[in-house]
Amino acid sequence: MSVTVNRRDLMQGAAALGMASAFSGRAFAQAPKTKIRIGVVPLISSGPIFVAKALGLFEKVNLDVELVYFTDGVLAIPALVAGELDTTVSTLSAGLFNAVGKGAPYKLILDRGSEKPGSGSMAIAASNDMVAAGLTGADKFALLKGKRVSLQAPGGIDQYLLGRAAQKAGLDPRTDVTWNTGLGYPDIVKSIGAGQTDVANIPLPLGFLVEKNNFGKLICAGYDIEPNTQLAGWAMSTKYLAENKSAAVRFAMAHTWAGRLYNKAAAAKDPAIIKIISEATKVPPPLIEAAAPRWTWFNEDGMPNVDSCMAQGKFWTDTMKLVSSSVTKEQLFDLSPAVEANAQLTKANPFT
Repeated sequence: MSVTVNRRDLMQGAAALGMASAFSGRAFAQAPKTKIRIGVVPLISSGPIFVAKALGLFEKVNLDVELVYFTDGVLAIPALVAGELDTTVSTLSAGLFNAVGKGAPYKLILDRGSEKPGSGSMAIAASNDMVAAGLTGADKFALLKGKRVSLQAPGGIDQYLLGRAAQKAGLDPRTDVTWNTGLGYPDIVKSIGAGQTDVANIPLPLGFLVEKNNFGKLICAGYDIEPNTQLAGWAMSTKYLAENKSAAVRFAMAHTWAGRLYNKAAAAKDPAIIKIISEATKVPPPLIEAAAPRWTWFNEDGMPNVDSCMAQGKFWTDTMKLVSSSVTKEQLFDLSPAVEANAQLTKANPFT
């Protein structure tokens, strides 16, 4: 199926795609039971997967789900390529664009969270010395010049957000900022307290520890730098997508509906959903509640912010020189599962 990834055109075509659904008019519960192996990271932002599993949404569309846990989404991609997973979360990293440019055997099919103002989980922390020097908000990032920014790894969302902050302040993120890499978020928090990191992006609720320990301040959110930045997408094996289109659409339906429930739960601090997420992530319920509503936003039509995805690819290619060649929308996406799922949820929602 040929897919246009312009968001407006996609949504205009949703009804037509729904009529040509992979379900061929059968009831959802009568769709063939299909196995799907899902790579998942035990983070609060993985909440829709946990909600869908706990509430039996996958079973309602006849999916036999196996969750395979990874400490970091980067570690799941090799398993996807090796055929050990059918779908997994993928950040919009330099590594993703390099792999896609070289013909990676997967496509982004579905939203996996974004930095919607008021709901995004990214938090920018500055050391006490930086705050005293005047770095108190998103309009002060010219003060990053010559400073130390710590990251888990180069080419990821942390570097993108703070690189764009530097760029908007008139700095060159390649040469005007010192990037320290290889630290996990808990160690980055400690390094701020030890005077070894000036600024970092630390997702909530872990970011709260910076202020709790009096190491520094949370000076702004990721969405203050780049509103509605796409944080990640669901990458699916092109082989699985070709052979199990019905299952791909059903997965997108369950995740999209769970994302809507998750968004409502974040706004309401719903204890039942907090319990589900806590049990899956081992994060104590009070910390999850304290982070609400900033758990990460899920677009309620399941569609990723395509423009944001492509802007990140351009940043890694043109600005940071971490990607060797440009990647097209057609190379990166097959959004037909998201479009068709949204159409089916509108026409005949099996979850209500």
